[in-house]
Amino acid sequence: MNSKYFLSALIFIGLYSCVGSPIDENSSKYYRKSWGTVYFTDKSAGTTGIGNKIKGADAKTFLPLAEFVAKDKKMVYYKDIPQPHIDRESFQVKEDGTMRDKDHVYFPSLEDKNYTLRILYNVDLETYGSYKGHFGWGYDKNHVYQSYSKPVEADPASFMFLSNNFMKDKDFLYTSYFGNMKKLQLKTDSLVSLGETYVRDNDRVYYFDLKKTNEFQSIPFHSVENMTIPTDPFIIIDGKIYDNGHLLNEGDADAATFRILDGYFSRDTSHIFYSGKAIPADAKSFELLQEGFAKDQQSAYFLGHLLQNVDVKSFKIVNSLYFSDKNHVYFIHSIPRGKGDFFVIVDGADPETFYHDPGKDELYGADDKNEFYNGGLIIKPV
Repeated sequence: MNSKYFLSALIFIGLYSCVGSPIDENSSKYYRKSWGTVYFTDKSAGTTGIGNKIKGADAKTFLPLAEFVAKDKKMVYYKDIPQPHIDRESFQVKEDGTMRDKDHVYFPSLEDKNYTLRILYNVDLETYGSYKGHFGWGYDKNHVYQSYSKPVEADPASFMFLSNNFMKDKDFLYTSYFGNMKKLQLKTDSLVSLGETYVRDNDRVYYFDLKKTNEFQSIPFHSVENMTIPTDPFIIIDGKIYDNGHLLNEGDADAATFRILDGYFSRDTSHIFYSGKAIPADAKSFELLQEGFAKDQQSAYFLGHLLQNVDVKSFKIVNSLYFSDKNHVYFIHSIPRGKGDFFVIVDGADPETFYHDPGKDELYGADDKNEFYNGGLIIKPV
């Protein structure tokens, strides 16, 4: 064998052995084996390298049951933490996500900085189930449960989800507002989901008013055929545009020419809107750029806010935090809340030669003489 390829094969085998092989990717991508040891590798939670060793786990019998749940011949595990209080022989994870043994239903929790599967007390084991796709919601013959352990006043026999944000039973329309259930009594048989912001019956569109009242509100309509949803949270009803249930631009918006530009910007023939609010941009010359920037023939904008005293003709985007014109380099240091308080001039930076090295963090920039970080000059030691 060619020595070069033999060496490469040895390196590959060595690296693969260090990383470990997935145990069962169909059940979980987080549990891995390496040299007879089981590891939990949740990198989204800060796990580094091969992951956390599961002490005492038996690699031969270790079996993932769900993304974060597994068992071996001795124990049930939640993430990388043994759960000795669970009956291993009868424990199972059902198709709807319910975790249970012969005596209890369990739900995930964090106690004293340790992950655990807590017992859900006072439930009817025979009828308990969870709402698939809706994390933390469960039911039995007597109750609907929110956050697994919190019973809510709803009819479990008829309770169902219309969307991620709206639920109904035979008598009420519901939404969960900061963990608290809000409800509106009405005939629910004809309720239809209109995305995540609205539901309707045969006469009205309903929404939860997050802007003003923190209560359910409704909008009457004449015909379903005169109703369209460009994208949440906008809806056009009988020729009028609503944003989160409120008239866009106080009703001064043209539904016939309204369109979505991206996740934040929208427009009609006369106006430019950012997050549902009109900005003082020239609609005829408005141009959506990259990294949250935009411009018209007179001004430049960032996240819908005017970049005051910036020369638009020489305006140039460097990256998501730096931009320049013929006079200066600028650095965006905070989320825009005022007119000009969210960006500053980068002292000493040359706008002609300023650039960003794509191999470095967005906070870095440089010109032909100096390097900058977080909008300031990097002082190198002498």
